Amino acid sequence: MGGVEPNRIAMDVEQVSAVSVYYRRSSLVLNAVADDLAAHDFGRWARTDAGPGAASSLGPSAATYAEMSATLSARLRTQSQAAAVLAQNLRDSAIAMADGDARAASEIARPTPGSGVAAQ
Repeated sequence: MGGVEPNRIAMDVEQVSAVSVYYRRSSLVLNAVADDLAAHDFGRWARTDAGPGAASSLGPSAATYAEMSATLSARLRTQSQAAAVLAQNLRDSAIAMADGDARAASEIARPTPGSGVAAQ
């Protein structure tokens, strides 16, 4: 097979950990933006700043902006949760691989009894 072991797994634990941190931070940013959108009355200007008589013509736009804001906020929360789950899974995988490598290293470093065959 050209020197490639078919069941071999290789992972750069430091790189996976760095990617995990990136996704965790992304999750926090997405959640903060979702909170900001949810906390503000998006499209309020269309209801209050239009002046007399204009508010009725801008009312549908205000409702559309509010609905769009709620939809964006919900989607951002979904993406935030997905990024948080991915970050945790990557972190857990990196820790498991590092722990497995450490256990394997101690097993490999342990001396084995001689085979009884003299070296020639």
